[in-house]
Amino acid sequence: MLKILSLILSLSAFLAAIWIIIPAPAYFLWLVSVAASEWSLWLAIISLLAIILSVYILFSGDGKLPIFTLIISFAALIISLYPFFSVLSLAKEQNVSLSFGKYFSGLSGDTSAEFTTQIFANVDGKDLQFDLYKPQIENENKGAAVIVIHGGSWNAGNRNDFPNWNKWLAENGFTVFDIDYRLAPQPNYLNATGDVKCAILFIKEHAAEFNISPERIALFGRSAGAHLALLAAYSANDSRIPPDCDANDKAENVRAVVSFYAPIELLWAFDNPANEFVINGPKTLADFLGGNPHHSEEIRQRFILASPTAHVSNKTPPTLLVHGGKDQLVREENLQFADEKLNEAGITHKTIFIPYAQHGFDYNFHGFGSQITKPVMLEFLQENTK
Repeated sequence: MLKILSLILSLSAFLAAIWIIIPAPAYFLWLVSVAASEWSLWLAIISLLAIILSVYILFSGDGKLPIFTLIISFAALIISLYPFFSVLSLAKEQNVSLSFGKYFSGLSGDTSAEFTTQIFANVDGKDLQFDLYKPQIENENKGAAVIVIHGGSWNAGNRNDFPNWNKWLAENGFTVFDIDYRLAPQPNYLNATGDVKCAILFIKEHAAEFNISPERIALFGRSAGAHLALLAAYSANDSRIPPDCDANDKAENVRAVVSFYAPIELLWAFDNPANEFVINGPKTLADFLGGNPHHSEEIRQRFILASPTAHVSNKTPPTLLVHGGKDQLVREENLQFADEKLNEAGITHKTIFIPYAQHGFDYNFHGFGSQITKPVMLEFLQENTK
């Protein structure tokens, strides 16, 4: 029974840990890779238990199987420790103390914060809504707002998909609006961006009701939502990408934008997809923008227009860009392209590159990537929504 137990533990740890470093050959295994990366120390504990059992059996002189389980267990242990050791220098650079207590405290954190849901627009017969989280404390952040934009390849996903992050922002004094945007019919690059701008305008118009300042609004998006956050912020008041509602003479500009693992250079991304076993990147972009950019100049120009970097200017708001080194949906070069463009324009910005992190690393609210990102993000928002 000890042999069987050690074999089960070692194989389980190894078969989960291996996806931390190997690209997934299917969508399901990509989900495993996200979980394995973010909860890797649990795999390390399982591996260690398998090693202890294997050593005990080996010294008991009970066959050759313990040697195999010992090798597999050591391999799993080494791989599962990679996420932790890969971020030590980043944590030091950002002056963040990693907490094992928080890491092992739970899977996703407490999401029990109260919120209300309101309609901010009705477009083509569809109500667009936001979930409103009111600030839980009064501090220097009171009066500042964060508009949250969900991901989902521009054709899926729901608002309030990461409620623990909304609660955390509210606990730090920000008013949070987690918004809808139209996912269909595609191509929806103008509709989705226009819906984000409409939310900005609505919130500004009703700022007094929400006890916020219309001049202290930031955007925060993930994945496709991060792309929309960047595009809406960078193309403020650009008539080529209009809001889907009456502007009422209100400006669309925001004070800052936070992007988690955004696709940014869409033409480049079409020709240089990430892991196509996980997501068909070119098809996703073609659906979003209405065709193959190599089939006509008009479609090619859409890809350029919808790329946030095409709109960088001296009016671009301060930007925080976060990306993972093992992202299998959006390649890390997108971060580099944005960084270079913002540098050229002299725009205040900050980049956080998390070596081990997968797309969606922030699902683990207490993971190492989130532990590093949260204080950096909080300082960035405080500084840029004064």
